[in-house]
Amino acid sequence: MNSRKCGVSTAALFAAVLFCTGTAQAEEQKPQQHYHQPGQGYEREPEYNFSGLIKRMPEKGLVGVWAVDDRLIVVTPMTALKEEKGKAAVGAEIAVRGMLRGIEFVALEIEVKGGKVDEK
Repeated sequence: MNSRKCGVSTAALFAAVLFCTGTAQAEEQKPQQHYHQPGQGYEREPEYNFSGLIKRMPEKGLVGVWAVDDRLIVVTPMTALKEEKGKAAVGAEIAVRGMLRGIEFVALEIEVKGGKVDEK
């Protein structure tokens, strides 16, 4: 069917349909309740904090898996590293803020609390 024969352009017809359906839908809409399952990406994952001594770090650079006390943490290029009170090195005391992603603990922020601690 050619809408030009009726004297109505396709664009005008389309605009009229959108206007009419949009108005009707706006009048009928009710507040929606959203039901999301945990871990579906709709909410922010919970963050966890802990502190401890660095037991192991990657051989080259800072990105990789660190051992902090008895925990393994993943340090990414996006991890914020605060080294005002010392350098991140094996034996340094640190505070870690991060979140669980699957079975990995990903560090969001690491703050060095003190330099190397001599272990006895």
